[in-house]
Amino acid sequence: MRDRRSGLPLKALESIQSGTLRYTYKGVPCMKNPFDFALYTKLIYDLAPGSIIEIGTYRGGSALWLADLLRSFGLDSRFFYIDHRYQCDIKDERISFRTGNALELSSVLTPDIVRKLKRPLLVIEDSAHVYETSLAVMRFFAPIMAPGDYLLIEDGIVNDLTPLGDVYSRLADGPNRAVADFLAEVGDRFEIDTGYCDFFGYNFTYNTNGYLKCVR
Repeated sequence: MRDRRSGLPLKALESIQSGTLRYTYKGVPCMKNPFDFALYTKLIYDLAPGSIIEIGTYRGGSALWLADLLRSFGLDSRFFYIDHRYQCDIKDERISFRTGNALELSSVLTPDIVRKLKRPLLVIEDSAHVYETSLAVMRFFAPIMAPGDYLLIEDGIVNDLTPLGDVYSRLADGPNRAVADFLAEVGDRFEIDTGYCDFFGYNFTYNTNGYLKCVR
């Protein structure tokens, strides 16, 4: 198994995280870092997803940015953004917000909705960043994903950020541990796409080992 840590030094991460937490898109909080802005842009262009499902939306800045990015590429993807509580003031016909629990996605993404999803599918797990929710999301989507679809597990970087405070250490390296256990469960159906994870350097991304491609 690949090392789950990022090659980014802590001093740089501390500065990047400060800016990430303050960043907005069109005035809406959008807590993404420069590396993943670039990597998402490349992935969206390369994949041309038919459907995007994001678990955990916060204030909707990421959703708004992705909608604009897809439009700039001439893509007419279907969006679902799911969070346990509605915190978004964005009103945009391109974006469908739904209230739901990452641990109980079957109550939101019914078999009928799943059956109608346009492919390729991009799933972004950006909810609580704890082991249980990250693994639950991956386990829910694994049976319905096809070769070429992507599971993107956000914020494994919390493990590298633990020296910066309890807010990170309390997450107990959840996303990284969940990715490792998930890959052990599914065998060779999914693989870490190192082309994205290591594009700028070894795990120079907040989604350490988190760009997962369904290959069979």
